[in-house]
Amino acid sequence: MLTREIALLHEKLDDLTDITGSIELELVDNPRWAEPSDTSYLNARDRADPDIMSNVDAMTATNQLIEWFGRDMEGFVGLWRGPSNTPREQAPIVRLDSEGQYALVATNIGDYLAISTDEDDFDDNRVALITAGFTVAASRDAIWASVPDRDNANDYRHKLYNEGRVKRGLTAIRD
Repeated sequence: MLTREIALLHEKLDDLTDITGSIELELVDNPRWAEPSDTSYLNARDRADPDIMSNVDAMTATNQLIEWFGRDMEGFVGLWRGPSNTPREQAPIVRLDSEGQYALVATNIGDYLAISTDEDDFDDNRVALITAGFTVAASRDAIWASVPDRDNANDYRHKLYNEGRVKRGLTAIRD
């Protein structure tokens, strides 16, 4: 199910190619997209390692709380619904990077696009995004200040990871 902003992004994609191209944004139409949870790269030795499998299980469970809408040059991006099941229209944007780390990057699609581009292009990109119908904060600092530090996807994954380690007879790891 698309949010108004994601539908607008699909609609305006051709008008925003300077922005979306610079961040190498590729959209997907499946919020349950399986690729971010793909573990086909694991071999039998990896699958026998309780630490690795604790992390795999934690990431799989965390990914189930994200509605993916695409990938950019830094990783997979989606709406972080979290364990509190935040309504789609209020869910912040989360990125899962190639190192398996989650980060909340913005509170809406306009801010996500603006903060993901080159800092020198912020003002021009902000105008283009607003013209296209998106809401964008007045500055990069304002975008970062608006990103919630509660209910963080990385903290959630880490909690599940430690729970999995303990269940498998390992000790929990501090942050």
